[in-house]
Amino acid sequence: MRVPVASNGLQLGIRTWPGEGPTVLFLHGLARTGADWASLAQAMGHPWRRLAVDLRGHGSSDRAEEYCVRHYAHDLEQVLPLLSAQPVMVMGHSLGALVAMALAARCPDRVAGIILEDPPTPGFMQQLAGTGYAQMFEAYGHLAGSGLTVAELATRLAALPIRDPLGATRLLGEMRDQPSLRFMASCLVSLDPRAPLAALAGLGWLDGHDVESLLASINCPVLLLRGDERFGGMMPLEETNRLFAGVRDLTRLDMKGVGHQIHGVALEPTVRAVTSFVHSVWHEC
Repeated sequence: MRVPVASNGLQLGIRTWPGEGPTVLFLHGLARTGADWASLAQAMGHPWRRLAVDLRGHGSSDRAEEYCVRHYAHDLEQVLPLLSAQPVMVMGHSLGALVAMALAARCPDRVAGIILEDPPTPGFMQQLAGTGYAQMFEAYGHLAGSGLTVAELATRLAALPIRDPLGATRLLGEMRDQPSLRFMASCLVSLDPRAPLAALAGLGWLDGHDVESLLASINCPVLLLRGDERFGGMMPLEETNRLFAGVRDLTRLDMKGVGHQIHGVALEPTVRAVTSFVHSVWHEC
């Protein structure tokens, strides 16, 4: 289904997995789609109603003129009342985790808890240009909407020379398996090229989205899943410790040997952590 954003006329695509219990809302990372959550949503089982949004410019959602984090967050603040009459649990990966922070801080009556999967910190974004992610985002911008088939896009992605977390240059096909590359390629077919290119602004992408202030104002329970920097995690340890020191109700899991795509690479421990956390929050409610 698609739902309208009241203030700007955009419509966002929503994937659903029906259930009788409270709602869990999934928000994907940059250049991906709500389909990224299918394995996790299905593994969680039926007690919950599960929804996955395609953010603006991604998947089945409408394109827009602007793609800073605050714009994505504003969309979801507008749409949240249409998705559930009761408070929801929000899980976000990367960009989606940044949006989840904003929802918890600005819509406290509608958010029961949040799960943050490796959100990029301001310090990481400041250094983005020196990482392989900047190379990938630039490539995404050139490949998105190119008219190439999924198979052709997957081949192009596999051949990209990318700086790995240790500073060596390797082909992306040596760091990601072929099914993962094909999924990435399928997301590029419907992606607005301006979305990944906007992230190349580094800290400018976060304009109007003060991570530290947002975290300090969150009152609901928070589960943080932090990726390992040595494998591509976006949360430097010292900065993460400082940013999350003021979170009132924090449960934290540092994933050893797992990089940024935690729920994709380590599905089983992610399911255990997420379901345990969700059960605990709804029990309190």
